Amino acid sequence: MHDDLKIINRQINAIIMAEFLTYSKFYTNEDAEAFAELLNNAGIETKIEHERNLLDTIYLGENPDPMFLVKIPGDSFEDANKIVHTETEAQLNNINPDYYLFSFTNEELIDVIQNKNDWNEFDQALANKILSEINIVIPITIHEQPKHEFKPMRIETAWLIAEYCISIILSFAGIIIGLVTINAYSTLPDGKKVKMFDAFTIKHAKQMLIIGVIRLCVWVLFLFYR
Repeated sequence: MHDDLKIINRQINAIIMAEFLTYSKFYTNEDAEAFAELLNNAGIETKIEHERNLLDTIYLGENPDPMFLVKIPGDSFEDANKIVHTETEAQLNNINPDYYLFSFTNEELIDVIQNKNDWNEFDQALANKILSEINIVIPITIHEQPKHEFKPMRIETAWLIAEYCISIILSFAGIIIGLVTINAYSTLPDGKKVKMFDAFTIKHAKQMLIIGVIRLCVWVLFLFYR
């Protein structure tokens, strides 16, 4: 029995790791396809999706973020990171002299290296190379900064009040807001999926979902018995 449970557990883990998760996002389909081809040539299976984030539309209006997603199996993230790193190193030897980082000051280049969440790996590597070539010593503390832990988002009070009003007035909107918020996930660089919103926001989203369902049932009963 114990061995059977181990086998079942391994099978479940294999299914989870085989799930396709978002590895990188792009503004254009052409860039996404070029990146996917790089991974495909290295033996990593990819999928490209054009996703529109309903939450951004609800909360912010038009979504300015890149929404062409390149997805890979959850157990391929480490391999993909190695491929991207190798490709980045290769590209450093063939850079257009007009590339914008060459116009940065030393302080701005250090900022690129320091703020890893705001710059891609290529820009960080190039900034480090430029500073090294002019003998600028990079403080060790910059390279050894601790990784930023993911913090789930919390919807502001004003938005919650507005969403409750929408849920009461428009049942379908309440149901959509509730479902999307509850099921929203973010993918970390290591492939792990975590809830996008915190427990406080999810609790209120469930309440909006319930309100929307009740309003819908009342509306259907009203039409049926009218």
